[in-house]
Amino acid sequence: MSDDEVRAAARRFFEEVWNEGNVGEAEAFLAPGFVSHNTLDVRIVGPSEYGEAVTAYRAAFPDFHTTLEDVLLDGDRVVVRGTDRGTHRGDFMGFPATGREVTTTWIEIFRMEDGKAAEGWLESDSATLRSQLIAEPG
Repeated sequence: MSDDEVRAAARRFFEEVWNEGNVGEAEAFLAPGFVSHNTLDVRIVGPSEYGEAVTAYRAAFPDFHTTLEDVLLDGDRVVVRGTDRGTHRGDFMGFPATGREVTTTWIEIFRMEDGKAAEGWLESDSATLRSQLIAEPG
């Protein structure tokens, strides 16, 4: 794959899987043995488990939308930086729905192998996300 094709595949992945919720499309970008190393302490191996995680996230934030800020390539690595926005309408990470709009930023580095992501390292601003989910004292 050319660099432009890899960038396009990454953008399609986030648009289709995350923004549209078409989790079956995860296998177009993720290798069958894909492993996610993430700061959310969620075990994800393979496109199916990845899709389950996306479905759970979108259930908590039904109007979820991610904006890709950067998609950069360096050898077999694809670096994606994004901003997520959504309204907290369902349980997430042990927090009941608050109805609050939340925004969080993240960077994920994918290791590509044979045209698909074999591993991903996600660094997300989970502290800021958690602080937005904490219910205000009533």
